[in-house]
Amino acid sequence: MKMPHRLIPVISLTLLCGTTIADNHNHAQPSQSGNAYTQKVTREVMSMGQPVKEAPGYSLELVKYTIPPRTKLPVHIHPGMQTERVEAGTLTFSVVQGTAFITRRDGSKESINAGQSTRLNVGDQLTEPNGMVHYGENETDNPVVLISASLMEEGKPKAILVKP
Repeated sequence: MKMPHRLIPVISLTLLCGTTIADNHNHAQPSQSGNAYTQKVTREVMSMGQPVKEAPGYSLELVKYTIPPRTKLPVHIHPGMQTERVEAGTLTFSVVQGTAFITRRDGSKESINAGQSTRLNVGDQLTEPNGMVHYGENETDNPVVLISASLMEEGKPKAILVKP
């Protein structure tokens, strides 16, 4: 029974990181840096379920992402809501379109809008609403580890690349 669960992170990483990215209305394209990051970012599904009654057509996942040093993710959206907590490192997070919501380690709350970036440190939390256009970057020499919960539409990629 555990063997199929070991394949889920590999399949999910492929969907997340763009080797088979779905087109959206903007004719999604990889960023100029290409898909080199797909070889680096790891996505480990820790738990998952399909809350049929509570959210039909959606799946719920708890995921651990590890983003290596000097790795920039391309501009993308998610087909659902995602919320993360930084467990290690510092992530630079940028919003291209929409608004992201942050709760800092000390409990203070803020939002960042299109054209704004912020650094997320250990203990900081981030909520990415459905369809918000954004990207993240690890500009440091240490890995970034995120614990993420997501509620996303079934049958769609976990991330869809868009032109900035």
